[in-house]
Amino acid sequence: MMGYNHALTGAAAWVAVATTSANVPSLGLIHVEPWQLLTGTLVCAGAALLPDLDHHSATIARSVPVAGRMAAGIVNTASGGHRKGMHSLLAIVACWFVTGWVGTLTWSPNWWHQALPAAGVFMIMALFAFATRALKIAKSWPLAWQLGTIGSAAMFLFLPDQLGWFQLCVTVGFATHILGDFLTVGGINWLWPLTIKAPKFTHKIHGLNRLWKRNGYVSLPIVGRTGSLAERVLGAGCALYAMAGLAASALAAA
Repeated sequence: MMGYNHALTGAAAWVAVATTSANVPSLGLIHVEPWQLLTGTLVCAGAALLPDLDHHSATIARSVPVAGRMAAGIVNTASGGHRKGMHSLLAIVACWFVTGWVGTLTWSPNWWHQALPAAGVFMIMALFAFATRALKIAKSWPLAWQLGTIGSAAMFLFLPDQLGWFQLCVTVGFATHILGDFLTVGGINWLWPLTIKAPKFTHKIHGLNRLWKRNGYVSLPIVGRTGSLAERVLGAGCALYAMAGLAASALAAA
């Protein structure tokens, strides 16, 4: 899937997980305040871009000149290539634990009355920047980073104790990306580094050979190829759903 649509599906996923409005169908797994739903939507949209850090042309690889592509190259090598280690169940589990660990790292400056989650500041700043750029809210990366800096600073300075949703939010966004790629023709290898290739007898069975591939990848190609019309329709639907959830939450709080 394209970065824009990954971000839209991430935003919709957080609304589906966190909104409790009776007017919008949702899972309602966690109760959050309207402002947490809004900020979480951006965080989840940004997190939905993270798995593609294994690709040098990905949206987030262009977020910082030179350094972004260098980081993508390192991740690509460490994870075995595009749609390998970063697109697996193992990566989702790692995302959960790494995000939880990041949330424990604090900084106690003399000029503020309490400890600040230092690493979390930079992580949310980056996720805000990724989301605003991918969703075309910001027209350039410098503006995206400015918006990310302002947003994360406001959250951590004034509401540092109300981020219990952060770990779940990032992991949901990360997992949503992988699920999105599973819905494309290319598919993914959920069980990486284990590869289970399709038996030879399945190679000529129409339909099955698209679901379970010779290279061990599996897919449910509902949206077809990356950038297809079906993918754009899915992205548009997710955008409408996310906006409906945010609007319903805001009206309920009014």
